Amino acid sequence: PDAFTNDSTQWNDTDGDGYGDNPLGNNPDAFINDSTQWSDFDGDGYGDNPSGNNPDAFTNDSTQWNDSDGDGYGDNQSGNNPDIFPNDSTQWADSDADGYGDNASGTNGDAFPNDVTQWQDSDGDGYGDNATGNNPDQFPNDASQWADSDGDGYGDNASGTNGDSFAND
Repeated sequence: PDAFTNDSTQWNDTDGDGYGDNPLGNNPDAFINDSTQWSDFDGDGYGDNPSGNNPDAFTNDSTQWNDSDGDGYGDNQSGNNPDIFPNDSTQWADSDADGYGDNASGTNGDAFPNDVTQWQDSDGDGYGDNATGNNPDQFPNDASQWADSDGDGYGDNASGTNGDSFAND
């Protein structure tokens, strides 16, 4: 029997979801064997119904469909806006590829997202804790000091804690 008696472009509905099996007809079913899905706007093979089987987390992006950690960035590494940390909802990008996420307040956050040689700044003075990296902090636990030009153990900032009034002597 005709499942769509009032629509000459559709006649069969294999999965019984109310959408016709004819892809060229009105209201076609993109998933003729799955009654929980019928639409695939971006054509990636994942359904637009969020509560159906194999739902598409990104219905307008054919390069992404899954978001394991729910942070809004897709798991497909070769797609648009990939999530470098697909199992960590607090991180998604790593601009300098040092293994620390760009979101400084997230898990293993990078205080220097554009400097591969630095990632942590324990005292918050703007100089990195990695002694061999760019602009290293020679006093990583003292926010008032970061450099010691003359190597005497006292910081160059004379007004800071343990400041050296003679920074070059």
